Order: sequence, then C-alpha cells, then structure tokens
Amino acid sequence: MVQRDLGGIHREHTVRPRVVYRDRPDLVRHAPRHVHVYRDPYDRLCHRIIWPRYYYPIYYTWGPYRTFSWVYPYYHRKYVFVSLGGWWPWDYDYVRYHWYGYHPYSWMGYYPIAREVEGDTYNYYTYNYYTADGVDSTAPAQTSSGGLPYGIDAETYARVQQRLHEQQVTEPAAATVVDSRFEAGVTSFEAGNYAEAALAFASAMEMAPSDVILPFAYAQALFAGGRYSEAAEALRAALSNASPEKEGVFYPRGLYAEDDVLFSQIEKLLDKVDAYGFDADLQLLLGYHLLGVGETPYARGALEQASKDLRNAQAATVLLSVLNKQEAAGIDSPDTGSAADASTPVAEPAAGASKAGVLDRMKARDDDANTHTGQMIAPDANLPQGPANKEDNNVPQAM
Repeated sequence: MVQRDLGGIHREHTVRPRVVYRDRPDLVRHAPRHVHVYRDPYDRLCHRIIWPRYYYPIYYTWGPYRTFSWVYPYYHRKYVFVSLGGWWPWDYDYVRYHWYGYHPYSWMGYYPIAREVEGDTYNYYTYNYYTADGVDSTAPAQTSSGGLPYGIDAETYARVQQRLHEQQVTEPAAATVVDSRFEAGVTSFEAGNYAEAALAFASAMEMAPSDVILPFAYAQALFAGGRYSEAAEALRAALSNASPEKEGVFYPRGLYAEDDVLFSQIEKLLDKVDAYGFDADLQLLLGYHLLGVGETPYARGALEQASKDLRNAQAATVLLSVLNKQEAAGIDSPDTGSAADASTPVAEPAAGASKAGVLDRMKARDDDANTHTGQMIAPDANLPQGPANKEDNNVPQAM
C-alpha cells in the first residue's frame, strides 16, 4: 500500500550548483523499518509499506561519472560513508553496510529522501532534486514523453536501464558478531563515546581483517577522541589497501549525529596544525578531513606537505590522486557550472558556526604567505614536543 501527501520539505541542501538533496535526519533509527518514505515523479511525499526483500536502485552523477547502488529500505538506517573515489566493493553483502550505507563521490545527507524517476521499463530513484538547468522539476519525471530528467543524456539513461536489467541483486547476509560490533561502534560514536567506539571498531577489524572499510571508521574514532598520532597510523594502514584503480578511500562523515560536531573537531585539529605545522601526521589528517568534507582546494596544501614525509608519502599520494579526480570531475561536470550562473530557487542553508570557522581559518592560511605550513624548519631547530604525542599523553591510560 502506498500513501501520498504533499508533505513539507525538510533540510534542503545544495551540494554544489544544481545538485540539491533533501535530508531527513529525524528519520534515522537504529532498527528495522517497515515504511519506505520517498517522493513520486510528481514530487508528492509517499509512504509505502515494505518487506525485507524490497529494494530499489539509487542513481548518482558526479561530473563525467555515473553509477548507482541498491538500497534495501527495510535495513537502511542512515548513511555513514562517502566513497571519495566512487568505488565500493560490490561483493560485500554484509548487513552492516546495508544498515549504514555510502554515497559515491560526495556527501548527500544522513537520510535523504529519494525521488522516483519513471522509465519505459524500469523505475529508479535519485537524491538530486534539480535538473541540469538548475530548475526545480515539479513536473512528472518521465522519459517516455521525450525529456530526460535531471540532465541525463539518452545514452547514459539507456546504459542505466540495461544495467538495471542485468544486475543480479543479492539480499543482505545474516547479521554476524562483526556486524553487531560495528553497530555498537556507530551508536557509541553518535553518542560521543569515542573511546568505546574505537574499541568496538577495533574488535570488528580483528574479526574481519579483510574488510577494507572498517579501518576508516576506526581511524575516525581515534581522531574524534583527540588521539592524533594513533589516528594517523590507522589512516596510513587503511590507505595502504587502496589502489589507484579502485581508489577505495572512504570517509565516515555519517558517524556524527550532526556536522557541527565534525567541524568543531577539525577546528581543534587546526589549532594543533597552527602550533606544530612541521608535523606530517597532522598534515595528513588535516588533508584527509578537508578532502572528506569536500574542501579540495584547502586539502591539497596539507597533503602535499604530508607527501614530503617518508612515512606519510604513500598515504598522501593516494589521497592526492583522489583529490585530482574530484577536481577534474568538478571542472568538467555538466552539473556544476559557476556559482554565478547557478539559478537554484532555494538558497543553500547558512553554514554552521563550526564549519564557517574552519573555512575562514583555511582561507586565512591560504592567503597568508607566512603560514606555518609554508615555513622551512631548520634540521637543528629547537622544536617543541610533537603535538600528536602530547595529545596522546592527555588520554587516560587503561588500568
């Protein structure tokens, strides 16, 4: 049964010009759900009763890249990861990643409301509510009438339809102890219990050593707890499994209950970088987090600084390759355009205080020719104690 109404818009966000999603973090719950909330092609809010086997495809675009993923709304709790290079291990049927899924390339919200797109044979869904012209499409999103929604060209649409026809979808596997440990880590992290989250993620990693995604969640928990040297070591280990072909670099932005907490932690990291700009571990962490939140121009300087350090060179190079891919996609993207040319009818919400503080400080650092990250440090200089170790010394030791 499907119920429809003209429900209001909740938390509309602009990712970049002409790409807008509607987030509903109030719908996040850590339990199965029997109702799928979406918008139909006429932009009406719908509620559909579902069973565990029900699934649908979500279509994503990022510059010249096109991809889609499958969502089982019965299992889906919220999005946690961003695949910064777009790649995801398709053979992972672990239920933990159906509970806590991913967006390719960029963050599209904790629990965005999908909009249905009608096709000649198969329907699919998208989180992008605007066409390539930046106009809110409240007309039926149909292809049979001749117009392709959201600026999708005919060749791409035909390719998506063919893949939908051929794709073999497997149901989520039964929950295991690893899934339970990961779930415990997510809920602990969301509540601000970062030490408990780190222990839970470490336990899951120990039981599933071949999982290439878990280490990124573990590194984030260490970072959130202020354990920077450990976080840098964990990040290097996670990135050692990434390859230029797959670009398996994941950013667990959705672990936070809200973005302001994340940006306040990045600002604390900036305090350390300002005081200890020579520390390559801090530069690696700063570059990774700026890349993860989509601030690629500011991420480059920190990653280039980290790449000069032997221990961090490989990890920084992987991140720089992903950054280059994202920047190329942004320049060549038919969805992007310039901010001056964009004509979205809904303005982007004002950035939170923490995010605005981070961006203001990064701009100031970028404009300042004498910033700490640009200074040369003499080999025999009397340097203060490294901040990462100093930070670790403030962490209570286990009894």
